[in-house]
Order: sequence, then structure tokens, then C-alpha cells
Amino acid sequence: MNKRLYLFGLLSVLLLGAGVSCKDKNPKPYCTENPGECQSVLAAKDFFLFKQGSWWVYEEATSHERDSMYVTQYSNSNGYDFDMRVKSSLTDYEYHYFPFFAGGNQSCSEAAPVVGKCIYIKRSKYKPGDYIGEGNCFFVNYKVGDWTYVPNVTYWDNKIVIAELFSSFEMNDLVFGQTVKVNETKNFVEDNQSTNHFFSRNVGLVKVELLDSNQVWNLVSYHIAP
Repeated sequence: MNKRLYLFGLLSVLLLGAGVSCKDKNPKPYCTENPGECQSVLAAKDFFLFKQGSWWVYEEATSHERDSMYVTQYSNSNGYDFDMRVKSSLTDYEYHYFPFFAGGNQSCSEAAPVVGKCIYIKRSKYKPGDYIGEGNCFFVNYKVGDWTYVPNVTYWDNKIVIAELFSSFEMNDLVFGQTVKVNETKNFVEDNQSTNHFFSRNVGLVKVELLDSNQVWNLVSYHIAP
């Protein structure tokens, strides 16, 4: 009787061990288990891809000077790739936005939700005869506290940090949806100032804080072409 009980118990342990082993060999993807912590790299387009005909008007909080930005070039693809250029009517500078996909990272996907930083948005600033520079200004997936270095010939430790996430963001009489506040230690294209940029989903850039020169540019009017 004891021998039969012993054999039965041993068989149960072996079967349980085999079950655990099989389960370990086929774990569910992290983003399947934790969908709230992941998003597709395609989300970047919601913040940075707008058609020609779209425009934004910004006002500086102290001087009340205004600057109008409008899309000069737009191209899209079925995947993550895109291209958009926005020009300032005040300074004549253009800002060029385009993505860099971390294709060498096996945990990254071109469409499925990802948990890590899998796409970086590049921004360059220039006008005829005056190319200022280029650097990362955003990335996906983004979470508060996440950061990445941004090359700067003067400040080697320059980086952008996801400083805050807002489910909604209110400014003057305007209310925006999800908004991401990105802090940069020393922004090369803005004269190496410390900056905060606020990017709102489906609207784009809604606020810029140039911290060293005490300038705050707020969006006061805009039109997004359908």
C-alpha cells in the first residue's frame, strides 16, 4: 500500500514538473500580459505627421509676439515611415521630422505593441544657407522617466527625458488629449538651452518652454487638415 502511494506521489510530481516546463517554454509576450504598458511605434504618427494645409499659431507669454507654423511637405507610408516639414513664418526656419526604427532590436516590431524604445523621432532645423543641426526629440514606447542620449558636440551628456504624461492638457481656452512633456538638457537646435516641448496626440506641438531665455510659446490657434 505504501509503495503504491509512493509511486502515485512520484508520478504526480513528475507530471507537475513537466507541465511547468512546457509552460516556461511558451511564455506569453510581455505586451499580451501587460497591454497597458505597451504601444505600437505607429503611435508616433499621431504626434508628428500632419498633412499640408495644417497650421499652428503660437504666442510668447510675455512679449505676446506670434509665430505661425505651417506644413510645407508631407509623405506617409503603410508602415512606420513618414516625413514632415514645418516652416516658421517668423524666422523662416524649417523643422524636419522623420523616424528612425531600431530594426536591430529583436524585441521591436514595426506594427505590434512594444514595451521598449523602438522608434526615435528625428528633428532637424535649417533654412537656406543655415543648417543648425539634428537630434532626437521623441521616442516610442514612452513612459515617465524614460530617457535617451541626444548627441551634442558641446554637451556630451545631453539627453531627452519623458518628464510628464497628461491624459488631457488644458491651456488657456484650448483642451488637448494625451500630451507628452519632453525635457531636453541642452537642446542644440535651440542655442543649447534647456527646453520643454509638449506634444499632444492628433495636434502636435502645443507648447515650448525655452528655460534659459525665459520664453514660453503657447499654441493659441490651429487647424489640422483632414
